[in-house]
Amino acid sequence: MTVPVTAEFREAARSLRASAQRTLLALTGVVVGIGAVIALLTTGAIAKTEAVMQFQALGTDMVSVVDVTPRGDPRSRHGLLEASDAVRLAALPTISAASPYTLDSVDLAAGGRRPLSVRRIGVTAAFARMHGLELSAGRPISAFDGRRPFAVLGAGVARSLAERGIRPEVGTSIQIDGGIYVVVGVLAEANAGPRGVRLDDSVLVPIALAERQLATKEVQRITLRTGPGVHYLAATAEIEDHFALASPGMRIRVDSPVPIIEQMEAQMRLFTLLLGAVGGIALVVGGFGVMNAMVASVGERRLEIGIRRALGARRGDIQRQFLAEAVLLCLVGGVLGALLGVAASAVIAVVAGWAWQWSPFAVALGVGTACAVGMFFGFHPARQAARLDPIAAMRGR
Repeated sequence: MTVPVTAEFREAARSLRASAQRTLLALTGVVVGIGAVIALLTTGAIAKTEAVMQFQALGTDMVSVVDVTPRGDPRSRHGLLEASDAVRLAALPTISAASPYTLDSVDLAAGGRRPLSVRRIGVTAAFARMHGLELSAGRPISAFDGRRPFAVLGAGVARSLAERGIRPEVGTSIQIDGGIYVVVGVLAEANAGPRGVRLDDSVLVPIALAERQLATKEVQRITLRTGPGVHYLAATAEIEDHFALASPGMRIRVDSPVPIIEQMEAQMRLFTLLLGAVGGIALVVGGFGVMNAMVASVGERRLEIGIRRALGARRGDIQRQFLAEAVLLCLVGGVLGALLGVAASAVIAVVAGWAWQWSPFAVALGVGTACAVGMFFGFHPARQAARLDPIAAMRGR
């Protein structure tokens, strides 16, 4: 007659309670192992999400065009990357908006003290919309500014001016490279801009004025926003075809954050697997603790095993009994370890300043792995108990 599964687990619970100290020691190993696996997997997933979000802040629907023609090559004036190219690129089917900008380093006079070294960025009205800039005061550079000496200060520049006794308010006049500019706006802190450009330490001016100051129409880069549902490869191909026809001698590079994000996701998946493998080592150690506890239990209960066999219990019944104990022990350890792992990952996320999220997959994997560990490491002691000779067992041999 086959013993019901529920009865086997009730008997397993009774046996585990009878040897509480040994059960607690084995349980601790499983809890720590499962907790380590879940904490590391969850932390790895959170770190991956945070890293990807930082790159996605650059805009997955944005690409940028850079002129990489070797400077030694003879180029005509029409071979330069100019603001007028942005107008033509914006007319392409795959592009919805374009924003060129120039970039150079200048000195900003600061109340008779040592000048501030800042970045002067020549921008169009599309720049603020393209990068979602927020202002703490005033307005951004507009399409009506032309070559007027207007400036929008970065938050860091405004703070430095305030420390030197210059009030960085709208309407204030500042001196940049000998020219007088009127402040029309101040950027808020931590604005996201073009990759590699710190807007906090920059001053934005109309691009037409920057071109006159630089005595060239060449722009540093053109940032483009692709249309809805347009893949960056399709946009890249169309941009390259455009320049191949419009400026055959020009060599351009089209950059997009999408390949970086894809590479980052692949690296973070590998990183998460590595963390899971490290946690798995602790779980294996806990599994050996379960095996040792079960082997000791078999040695102590030889008389019980012999009596059960003499009363008609089959080898399969004995084996299932000890397997049930191992599985129940690891199942309880898996549930407690899951709670420990989730709590540990929450603490790590809070300390690191990340947005915490729990992973149902990691919890299910941890509890399922705990059951598998119980089956694997409990099989040998259970098989050993099932193969005991009942006569020898009752004699204590």
